[in-house]
Amino acid sequence: MFDSLTRFTVLIERRATPFLWVLSLLLLLTSAMFAAPRASAQSGRQEKMEKRLHKMSPDLKAGLDSAQTPKQRWARDKGGRREVQVIFTVGDSDADMSDVKRDIKRAGGTIDATMPSLRMLTATLPAHRVAKIAERNDVLHVAPNRPTQRTASVLEKSTGAVTSPVRTSSTKTSYSGPDGTGIGIAIVDSGVMKNHRAFDNGSAVTRVKKNVQFLTTNLADWTNGYDDATSLQPGSSALATYEAAIDNSANLVQDGYGHGTHVASIAAGRPKSYATAPDLTGMAPNANIYDVKVLNDYGFGTLSDTLEGIQWVIYHAKEYNIRVMNLSLAMDSTDSWQYDPLCVAARSAVAQGITVVVAAGNFGKSLFGSEVYGSVSSPGNDPSVITVGSANSKATAVRSDDILN
Repeated sequence: MFDSLTRFTVLIERRATPFLWVLSLLLLLTSAMFAAPRASAQSGRQEKMEKRLHKMSPDLKAGLDSAQTPKQRWARDKGGRREVQVIFTVGDSDADMSDVKRDIKRAGGTIDATMPSLRMLTATLPAHRVAKIAERNDVLHVAPNRPTQRTASVLEKSTGAVTSPVRTSSTKTSYSGPDGTGIGIAIVDSGVMKNHRAFDNGSAVTRVKKNVQFLTTNLADWTNGYDDATSLQPGSSALATYEAAIDNSANLVQDGYGHGTHVASIAAGRPKSYATAPDLTGMAPNANIYDVKVLNDYGFGTLSDTLEGIQWVIYHAKEYNIRVMNLSLAMDSTDSWQYDPLCVAARSAVAQGITVVVAAGNFGKSLFGSEVYGSVSSPGNDPSVITVGSANSKATAVRSDDILN
């Protein structure tokens, strides 16, 4: 179009007659009229292509573009035609996803499974038809029906527990070496399910020795508490009454949230009952577990309840040989670690000879993804405890390449 304009400009300069002016104007308008639809059509095709590519998973797109059928379970050759099995995510108010199903069948495909509550469906169809279905406005995403598999535990290896001579042997069903026998570990968390078979000993008896809870909802709800003016002396009736009040062993569900049970399994789980599963051995698979519930079934609690739980651990440390206390919970570190009540309580436990392990917290980044400094939570900011943060394993189980995040 611009070349034509240049030529006609030169011509007009040489022979500037009214006829030539009109002729040149008509030619330019005609050229523009034909060029606009072509550009519009090209733009529309480009937009459709970008939308289609955005909706499809990269591995699916690569499989569709490949000259050869991918060696994946979701792709096959049938009668000289490539077929793929894919998952469509549909943003349609129609729970049955009827329109998408109809188009898939028209394309020569079959509906293999429908998940209406998820607005998803599994379909097998010719590979060259997938992109056309993906162009539908109500199709949000298309992914191949990828294989799934169990995930193996690398806990022992990545932490050095199977480094000789610590754990000389460890399999799915047995282990040998130091295992925490006789040592008590207090899990100050959302509870521990004592009947979980990961906490059985070699005789199928639970190693969860105590389940106690300190969820004083009256304090959390700003209602009247109780005046505990009586000293809890060993052997006193006041102590017996107090222990009975906090006993949680008869509860059918000691951990409605699951976090504390998960933490306890890392500390002291054993794979005795899971012959077909990956190695689930914890750090000390024969240690005794003391469940100190200070978080509710949503994972929340109060500082007061946590302090009371720590007090219970300190009080019974010698009696139950509690040598380790784990606090995978966090609180704002607004105060200095020297005066923060949770830090003081954790430090008091350390002073009694208890190894206190706490979480650094999950607040290292802002909502916008930027790093936040000084975000280690209480009591992780206390110098006397072992504060656990995340590590980058570099996608290997060996320890030599691990770094701190």
